[in-house]
Amino acid sequence: MSREKNSDTQKALFFEEVVKKYERRLYSLAYRFTENHERAEELSQEVFLKAYLALPNFRHESQIFTWLYRIMVNLCIDEARKKKIPHVPLEELSIPDNFDPSRQETVMLVREALNKLSPVQRAYIVMHDLEGFSYKEIAQVFKCPLGTVMSRISAAREKLKKIIEKEYPELLEKVEWK
Repeated sequence: MSREKNSDTQKALFFEEVVKKYERRLYSLAYRFTENHERAEELSQEVFLKAYLALPNFRHESQIFTWLYRIMVNLCIDEARKKKIPHVPLEELSIPDNFDPSRQETVMLVREALNKLSPVQRAYIVMHDLEGFSYKEIAQVFKCPLGTVMSRISAAREKLKKIIEKEYPELLEKVEWK
């Protein structure tokens, strides 16, 4: 019994370190998808709960962060598929003191354009262009060849560019294309 208790303690300590090390990065991804601090926090907690319960099944075929990130990507894709955008009356919105209308409008329009991509395409763009993941890291998360990642990112960018050209032409000069 004491050996089992010791093993549980080691598992808990190990997982506590994992949470400390990766919670900010996982939260960041969730926030980029949901644009909601509370929902991003909930998704982060859900990732760690799922991972903790599945830890005995973790086969160490990838790094633990890659495994956690894949769980988060799946949750974010599911979230995006079922997302309903609430209506918030303008009078309920607060405006910060350092508000720059032109920058804020650009950010808002880019987010709108990104939200018109499929959840999977958005995941590739967010991971590479916003979170700074390498092609290799994304290939590990999605468990696909490097060439597939490169072509999917290229296709997602092309689709995003077409959306912007058609629906948000004023952004063409403001968005840096890779």
